[in-house]
Amino acid sequence: MNVTKSRVIIGTCSLAILILSLVLDGELIPMLLILGFALIALIVLYRDLPNLSNVSEDNPKAKTLRNVTIFSICVLVILIPTCALLDKGIIQLTPYQETLLVPILIATLIIGIGNFAPKLPCNRYTGLRLPWTVYDEDTWIVAHRLLGRLSLPCGILCFAGVGSLERGAFISVTMALLWMGIPSVVSYIYFYRKWHPKT
Repeated sequence: MNVTKSRVIIGTCSLAILILSLVLDGELIPMLLILGFALIALIVLYRDLPNLSNVSEDNPKAKTLRNVTIFSICVLVILIPTCALLDKGIIQLTPYQETLLVPILIATLIIGIGNFAPKLPCNRYTGLRLPWTVYDEDTWIVAHRLLGRLSLPCGILCFAGVGSLERGAFISVTMALLWMGIPSVVSYIYFYRKWHPKT
């Protein structure tokens, strides 16, 4: 598939997901449509990764990109139907089980993605894609190494939140924001100092 066509499909699917998310009101059909559009975008991305990311197939980092895409597909295939079934009451959880769910989910995502982060090549589709990280490869490396280093402590602190009924979700969301926020700020400072040196 040609690169332009792949970008159009991924962009269209992303827009459809955004629109459906805005009108989503716990309905099963929109949730399944979101899953469908997300899977289409990820499958197109997986098929055309070398062309879209400018990373050749023989580059070891191409395997990391593919693994992250597969991880994303697995998360979506598990998460969206589970949310739909929970919302419809087909799967029922006790209040205690519900409080366990958020910290465990966020911790798993942080540790899983953090494991891949330092090995991700600079690209516009997968990773911490900020204007300054995709513009400069050195900045990308700084951001993703830091993501990788922070993933285990942030993930462990999320798991620690499992024991706290009142604060479990708050601790987990705070850890997720710190995990993404610290590398974003540090990489921006690095980028700014690199491109605006003192004269």
